[in-house]
Amino acid sequence: MLYRNPIWIYPNYLNEEECNIIEGCASRIDWIDGMIGQKNADPDAPKEDQETGNKNSKIRQSDLKWMNHEVMPFEITQKIEIGIQSANQEAGWNLIWDYIEPHQYTRYIHRPTEHTPGDHYTWHVDQHVMPTPEGKYRKLSSTIQLSDPDDYEGGHFEYIEFNSVFDKLGTYNTQIDVGPFKKSIPFSAKAKGTLIVFPSDTYHQVTPVTRGERRSLVSWFHGPKAV
Repeated sequence: MLYRNPIWIYPNYLNEEECNIIEGCASRIDWIDGMIGQKNADPDAPKEDQETGNKNSKIRQSDLKWMNHEVMPFEITQKIEIGIQSANQEAGWNLIWDYIEPHQYTRYIHRPTEHTPGDHYTWHVDQHVMPTPEGKYRKLSSTIQLSDPDDYEGGHFEYIEFNSVFDKLGTYNTQIDVGPFKKSIPFSAKAKGTLIVFPSDTYHQVTPVTRGERRSLVSWFHGPKAV
């Protein structure tokens, strides 16, 4: 789907104290490897059953923690919901959603001794082809920056702006240079507490971290298909 605004940003949406509360809540949960594939619907399942899919460090290399809604104070989860709904309206998406997946606390770090030294997540969309058992689909995605921009290098959030991508595609010239349509969030959007919202069918990636550690809270908002 084409959108007039492929992404919406609220700089410094959460304050320092609210970010620290999220960090404190996450500190009580064990790390697991970032996987590719659809997550198990039950966040209380044993750790080894919390992910389906596979670990593939060429596609995704990161650590994460699944955070039930009860883990964080209601005031913070409510503020996140308000921000999502405001972005949904202000960006003109007006997508219908009625369920929030458990939040994902994620870190991307520089690993100089590893075969792939910088944590990353290559181009992907968050929306799954198959619905959840309840018939829901991911409609909106968000990420909240929890690291100060000086804490790391690399780890850029990039996305593809699909408007006009195919306009110059000819009958015989079937190759597309997506370079001009690849966008990166502005430096101001890297500020701690910044809320970034986008439709879940948007292609995006996190480039390799070349120094330090990038932390964020990622969330998905589900609803009926194509509404």
